[in-house]
Amino acid sequence: MLIGTRIGRLKVIFRLPQQLYGSVHPVWTKEPLAYVEWYSSLKPAAEDYHEMYSVKKPLPSVVDSTLAGKVIPLSSIRQTCQLVPNFGRTVPMDLASDNVLDRCDSFLLNCFTSKYAYQTLW
Repeated sequence: MLIGTRIGRLKVIFRLPQQLYGSVHPVWTKEPLAYVEWYSSLKPAAEDYHEMYSVKKPLPSVVDSTLAGKVIPLSSIRQTCQLVPNFGRTVPMDLASDNVLDRCDSFLLNCFTSKYAYQTLW
């Protein structure tokens, strides 16, 4: 079980401007940060049929159509993962690697991409 693990889409890696350090907010971090849009929480166990976890994109905010995201320390990201689109019986003709995360709402967390992924994600 992946206790405490969250699956998200990394949108940007950044640092706060140098001018901020030690001025108004002395506690602001100097380490790299990441903005991540979170997917749904993982269920306690993988799906029976294929032994992969299911994740879904959250519903957009009613106010401004944005997805739930958060700024986190880059160092808290443990590893990359492969999400396999779960689009049902037919594949949309215009689906491509550069738009699949935007076009699909449901994914399977592929733990079979490498030995490391299998050991850490399953």
